[in-house]
Amino acid sequence: MSDYEVKAGLEKIDGFSVVGLSMITSNETASEEINALWQDFFEKSIGQDVENRVDDVIYAVYSDYEGDHTKPYRLTIGYKIKGDPQMKDHLYHVEVQSADYAMMGAIGEQPKALIETWTAVWQSDLDRKFETDFEVYGKRFFEEGVHEVLVAIGVNL
Repeated sequence: MSDYEVKAGLEKIDGFSVVGLSMITSNETASEEINALWQDFFEKSIGQDVENRVDDVIYAVYSDYEGDHTKPYRLTIGYKIKGDPQMKDHLYHVEVQSADYAMMGAIGEQPKALIETWTAVWQSDLDRKFETDFEVYGKRFFEEGVHEVLVAIGVNL
């Protein structure tokens, strides 16, 4: 998925493993906590601690939902790995579920575009699974003037 093309719509995605920094949060307190987690992720150069990493694409995985989007959940920011996770103590391993995902591109000024995309998801009538959702920060995120985050929402068909 590191060279993905933007395609809104549904996509069946095979499960994969992500290792990175993790925390439990809720949308009531998320903005400050998530910013702090991202800051830690970059300041601590977490990528150097992730063994068996597939590439430099960053994933933000939402998992362990305690209900719908108004309830607590886990956010893990890290890298896709191949094989079994070999982890240092400060890292967390999460399995992204094989599922059908609604795919959306959040393009433009960040985090504004990403927040607008998530707000649209929360207000939509998507039949969400609330198992795993994820964001992909690939080459297009770091491209000047694009700053695209691919957002994948697990759905029931």
